[in-house]
Amino acid sequence: MKYTNEQLQTMIARKPIGDIYPYNTKDEDLIEEYIQNLYYTFNRSKIINCETDHHGSGYASYVDFFCYKRDGGSVLEEKYIEEYPCTEIHLEGLAIYISRLAPVAIIAKDARWKTIIDTEKEQDEYFSAKCFICPDEVITESPDFMVEEFLEIITKLGNAGYSILDKEYISKPLSFETKIPTILTIPELNEIYKVFDGIFYWTD
Repeated sequence: MKYTNEQLQTMIARKPIGDIYPYNTKDEDLIEEYIQNLYYTFNRSKIINCETDHHGSGYASYVDFFCYKRDGGSVLEEKYIEEYPCTEIHLEGLAIYISRLAPVAIIAKDARWKTIIDTEKEQDEYFSAKCFICPDEVITESPDFMVEEFLEIITKLGNAGYSILDKEYISKPLSFETKIPTILTIPELNEIYKVFDGIFYWTD
């Protein structure tokens, strides 16, 4: 999947593109509902757990999924903190950015902390703030620790109509001048906008 400069400029202007439903409707609410249904599809898997992050009050041009093994095989470390009390679990998995602006996604290896807080009536669960995916971290082949799970993720994304973008493409510098409303790349620090920034950006 490659985009023209005009298509990238359309996405930078926060306007959806694409020929498949619901992106062809240009309706942000329908696209949001479609991605939410994809999240539910992921969590119906027998081998994958999936968490999502909506980036608080800012606007993100993508939805962040974090997927890990349902059988407990993703646990790197688990510790109980008596002072709170809570349990903290370090999990390795895969971060997936699902674009709100085009039917594309990127995948990268990731690790996050899950905190389970004990209350009088129930347990509350929270995931740590994510580390943002960088273009050079993107993968298109299965990592050793999630082979079966990676293949299922690819299948579910494909069935939903999403193409997987590779590292080489999204790492290319944009060939036109623009201003992107993102905190992920900062030109004032001599950082160069890449294709990645035209599709996956976050305004805080």
